[in-house]
Amino acid sequence: MLYDPKVQVNDPDFEKEIQAFEKEPIEKGKIMFYGDSNFTRWKKQYGNDNLEDVILGKDGSKVAVNHGFGGSTAEQQLYYYDRAVKPWAPRALVLSSFANDAGKGYTATEIFFLQARLMAYARTDFPGIKFFLCNTMPNLTTAGRGLVRKVTMAEYNELCADYCLKHDDAYLINRHDWAAIYYKPENIGDYEHVRKDLFIEDNTHFNPVGYELYAKFFIKELDSIL
Repeated sequence: MLYDPKVQVNDPDFEKEIQAFEKEPIEKGKIMFYGDSNFTRWKKQYGNDNLEDVILGKDGSKVAVNHGFGGSTAEQQLYYYDRAVKPWAPRALVLSSFANDAGKGYTATEIFFLQARLMAYARTDFPGIKFFLCNTMPNLTTAGRGLVRKVTMAEYNELCADYCLKHDDAYLINRHDWAAIYYKPENIGDYEHVRKDLFIEDNTHFNPVGYELYAKFFIKELDSIL
């Protein structure tokens, strides 16, 4: 597949974040959360509990590492794979992308193509690794972005689901149909009815209550490897 890059992959702001990852002690064999700002902001510095402190193993041990870098696209995540993922030799990757990509003009197919390449690299580097692929994240800003965005979301979600059906090492994290984020069960999938009380003022990122629910959601979704 050919596509036109739409971002500067080595953005100076991202470089600072990647360098911060590189200064961390490397603990291999963990579950790495790798993606955009919904992971990045899962930290004390944003007023939330650290992801590593709430996504725990069944024995209470710390099993996760958070390498989200806010504003990143699938292309930038692929670009930084060798530095932000590979040295940690994770046993599982939780991947989150889409919103930034779609906002910069990537099609659903382009976004998923880049994510699939990243998974192919990781599968080669770490035989037996598992992938937990997040589909679109419900939030209040996405709701007002029109039919084109809704169609792109639907296409992307279908690509994620299809990939997970065809690969035994890949599992779908279905955020799109996550019931707790909607007001009523009948609202599931309708971003016009996402709960406003779970977000900060930008209507995109979770507040502490939202992250508490997010942690419970992931603990359930990752049960088989915790």
